[in-house]
Amino acid sequence: MAEPHAHRASHERHSHERHSHEQPEHPLPAHVTTPLLSLITARSMDEDYAHVAQQRAAAGVAPSSQRGRPHWTSVAAVALLGVMAAVVAAQTDRQAPVTELSRAALIDQIDLRSGELRDLQHQVGDLTQSNAAAAGASTRIQGQLDDLATRVERAELVTGFSPVRGPGVRITVDNPPDVDVNDEIRDEDLAYLVDGLWEAGAEAIAVNDQRVNVLGGIRNTSRAIHVNGRPVIAPYVVQAIGDPRTLQARLLQSSQGQEWFALVSFYGFVYEPQNVDDIRLPAAPERPLRDVIELNAGPDGAAQEEGSTP
Repeated sequence: MAEPHAHRASHERHSHERHSHEQPEHPLPAHVTTPLLSLITARSMDEDYAHVAQQRAAAGVAPSSQRGRPHWTSVAAVALLGVMAAVVAAQTDRQAPVTELSRAALIDQIDLRSGELRDLQHQVGDLTQSNAAAAGASTRIQGQLDDLATRVERAELVTGFSPVRGPGVRITVDNPPDVDVNDEIRDEDLAYLVDGLWEAGAEAIAVNDQRVNVLGGIRNTSRAIHVNGRPVIAPYVVQAIGDPRTLQARLLQSSQGQEWFALVSFYGFVYEPQNVDDIRLPAAPERPLRDVIELNAGPDGAAQEEGSTP
């Protein structure tokens, strides 16, 4: 009895399955078949639109009937941007050869200017060397000029062709009272004193402001004494520029000085020496040179004769 019942149940099950396959299926809801990401995006946009609509309704603004316009405006903007991008790309491609030529020209200019800069640097180096050589030559020439100036100054001092000032001694010489005419001071007497001062180291000498030099002399004309051809009268003021600390002592030790002091003692001449800090002597009167001999110190320090100029 059990088997017919089981067979019957199996037959009913198969019949029910066949009947179910023959019936049409019901369609599934959209939220079931729509992909999850699209569903989330759509619902989010719907909620945004609903929110905006509620705000417009609360503000009393009528809903816009041209809802598609913003969409087409965006499409037009995107299209315009695409066109502009295409134009820029085309211009860039078109200008690429020009840019390359400009770059090559710029490189050529840089190379050219670099070469010119190197040439200028070489010229600067050459000019620097020339300037250094010229500076050295100028220094040597300046040294020679200074040496010549010193020699000229010394020659002018010795020859008396320029005024001079400096420390020295001032000696006043005069005849004694009631002296006999034959016992008065004569030119050779003053010459002893002047030559003694030269021996003592005097650099310049004047008698009554008449500069004594190698071209002038002390001479007697009748009873008057002449210096440089000009008469001088007693008292005779003999001024000598030199070291005042040693000039008088060396005068006493010189041979000409001793001759002078012997005359002072014998004839009773007035002799009054005085050290002076600042003496000014005039230049001697100019006279034509007869001949000149220049003497220079040789390697051993001895004077050497260079030449003679008539």
